[in-house]
Amino acid sequence: MKDKQDIEKLRQKLTQDKAVLVICGPTGVGKSRTAIELAAVFSTHLISVDSMQTYKGMDIGTDKMPSGEIEQYMIDLFEPDTYVTAVMFRDLCRDVIRKEFFEKQRIPILVGGSGLYIRAVMDKLDFAPGKNKESRKKIRNQIEKEGLEKFFKKLQEVDPEYSRKIGPNDSRRIIRGLEVYNITGKPYSAYQKSWKERESVYNSFFIGLCKDRKILYNDIDRRVECMFEQGLIEEVKELLDKGYGQSYPLRQATGYKEAARYIKGEISLKECIELVKRNSRRLAKKQLTWFKADPRINWIRADKYDNIFSLNCEIIRVIGEKR
Repeated sequence: MKDKQDIEKLRQKLTQDKAVLVICGPTGVGKSRTAIELAAVFSTHLISVDSMQTYKGMDIGTDKMPSGEIEQYMIDLFEPDTYVTAVMFRDLCRDVIRKEFFEKQRIPILVGGSGLYIRAVMDKLDFAPGKNKESRKKIRNQIEKEGLEKFFKKLQEVDPEYSRKIGPNDSRRIIRGLEVYNITGKPYSAYQKSWKERESVYNSFFIGLCKDRKILYNDIDRRVECMFEQGLIEEVKELLDKGYGQSYPLRQATGYKEAARYIKGEISLKECIELVKRNSRRLAKKQLTWFKADPRINWIRADKYDNIFSLNCEIIRVIGEKR
């Protein structure tokens, strides 16, 4: 690692530039541990960008980590029966970046594997409105009476770009395109364009951590076993006893949905553990696919370093070279 004087110069430059550092990558790659040590080096704190760490009581299954003197923002904000959208997360997180980091002369370090939330916070994006039951019902009823062809032609008129991407019999997408246009007056394709451009609202720098696939999957399997040893089943049982069984995070989060099935007697404990391992590996694969599509990310092989200190030396070197 560079000497303390060089690190302090880099810290001052990043602070002056209002740079935002992002540590991303698949589940099980070691992002949190690495980021905690990096935050200590730069005398700053962390912002978790994990869609499930925002929920209270979901600790073991989301791998929330004690960080000592390093404060972690954007965790334990909501009860599990709250549906947190990417837009809600974005607004709260940007407020934290401004108040707790920029105004206090600190470098924001975002860490997490939720690609959608990272982009929501970091990028200039237009979010299409959520699905509206009344609007969709009205369009469906009209289609039943007048035929799908008429409404595909209408979509071609108001949003020719989007209509070229779908077929004339794709009722689901035709309805969505017309729904967005009816609510906003803007074509659905206009919202999609901003997602391709990857224009950050911050002076951003992305570090992606990865490992050999076999090593990563083995690490994921060990982490899953550790979670069960730490009491994942008991954690999920407590959440179910509180009435959160039908909440979005417990129905969607890997580890929680499988543990809930075991508690209900639908699968054995062995089947539960194997399902969590399999679904965690699948999640890691999806995350890698998402992040690999972003050309801004500077990738570093975490398994090439014997310890976090050496890994962070490389991260700091890469940041220093490209800043």
